[in-house]
Amino acid sequence: MKKTIYCVIMLSLLAPAASAAQLSNSRKLGQNIYSIDRILRLDDADIDICTAALVISRNWGTPKNLHRYRMKVDDMAEELIYRAKRQGLRRDHTMIGLINEYLFEELGYEPVKDADNPEDLFLHTVLDKKRGYCLSLSVLYLSIGERLGLPLYGVVVPGHFFVRYDDGRKTYNIETTSKGAIAPDKHYIEKFNPPTDPDSVYMKNLTTLETLGCFFNNLGNSYSEVGDIETALIRLKIATEINPSLAEAHTNLGNAYLQKGMIEKALDEYLAALAILPDEHKTRNNLANVYVRLGLLNQAVAEYQEAIELAPDFAQAHKNLGQTYRRQGKMITAARTLKKAISIDHNDAEAYSILGDIYRESDKPDSAIFHYKKALKIDPQFVHASSGLAHAYMESGKLKDAVRQFIATTEIDPANTNAYFGLAVACNKLGWGEDEIQAYQQLLAIDPYMVPALQNLGNIYLSEKMYEDAIEIYSRAIAIEPSNSGVQYNLGVTYAQLEMYEEALQQYL
Repeated sequence: MKKTIYCVIMLSLLAPAASAAQLSNSRKLGQNIYSIDRILRLDDADIDICTAALVISRNWGTPKNLHRYRMKVDDMAEELIYRAKRQGLRRDHTMIGLINEYLFEELGYEPVKDADNPEDLFLHTVLDKKRGYCLSLSVLYLSIGERLGLPLYGVVVPGHFFVRYDDGRKTYNIETTSKGAIAPDKHYIEKFNPPTDPDSVYMKNLTTLETLGCFFNNLGNSYSEVGDIETALIRLKIATEINPSLAEAHTNLGNAYLQKGMIEKALDEYLAALAILPDEHKTRNNLANVYVRLGLLNQAVAEYQEAIELAPDFAQAHKNLGQTYRRQGKMITAARTLKKAISIDHNDAEAYSILGDIYRESDKPDSAIFHYKKALKIDPQFVHASSGLAHAYMESGKLKDAVRQFIATTEIDPANTNAYFGLAVACNKLGWGEDEIQAYQQLLAIDPYMVPALQNLGNIYLSEKMYEDAIEIYSRAIAIEPSNSGVQYNLGVTYAQLEMYEEALQQYL
């Protein structure tokens, strides 16, 4: 690989430098615009996609120099112009092979294995690492093409993006994730099933602005990945405004709204996405999640079932459907559905844990224990499964096992008040008074406002005739919940034990 790189450098040094005027984008107004908002207001012919992509990179937060990266793309284009002249090639479809050989074979640009790193979207990252996914590699290809004056266009299909050469006579679909391989339209129609609506954004030659709309869709996802939902919403709204028939943009905008708790807006976006791509199983699943949040469980079940019918091995939909059946109180059906999810994905710790919850709620603690243990074998740090196992032990009468598991839960999550409360209850059942007090004290150090813990600790002090301590704890509980009659009664009993009858009478009244 090093030898190849050195050869490229030598060629660049020996080749006569191409004049910047030879680059077909040299007069584009967009080359001198460095604001996203201003770029989006340009006429399409004036947008320089390379500059636009690098401006977006800069807004993402890369500290590196925009002009240095643009010069890299300029140099690549100039090298291709020199090679085309040397080989007697016109600036037409005959240059596709030359670009592919230079970009993918010689320079070694390649696709990432998984498009799960938000950094891989950005042109500066593609240029630095010589890798990207379908959209980011296509942006580089289009950036080179606009400098060569080639009629190259971005093309989107559900879940994929590629480049098309189209001069009005010859058309070639160029796969940037397969070293520029040529694929017919039939390949994309059969594999990705795009809508046939003539007004659809899919399978057509996109304008530069529409390509940027696809980019903003992925950009919104990148911001979501790093937890910046506010910026994600802004970018995804731009994506839907530029490409209103891009279903993925509506789905992703719905996801962002859902993360913000804007349920009605999320519902609108999912419905808009499904009006475009009704067979998108993940969007059906997301729509069902919204119905669950709205308490519309029957509608949620119907959507989960539709998602499963579209994609029978979609484990997440099976798991979500099982949880919804559980909410409806259909425990047998819920358990059967969760088992189906597990049969598809044997390493889903959450599915095993939910099944454990179902068995606990069905008064089957031994089955619950079995499934919680399965979950913890997959993920030993899974707090919910650890806590659930401790409760299942306690419900099955295995109190010492429960104590050990509650302690293990607090070691995984030292701020888990539920685990300390359970630990205190288990210690109470074992008659371990000092350990019970210590567990409540640890809990209240984390959450001093948990009234049930205060009440139980006050009860311990009362039973141990530690009346002053009981008064202090009960008074704290009443200050938090003035209308808690149970605590008031116990405080009255405590005052009566101290023969403070006026105070006791006040609490009883």
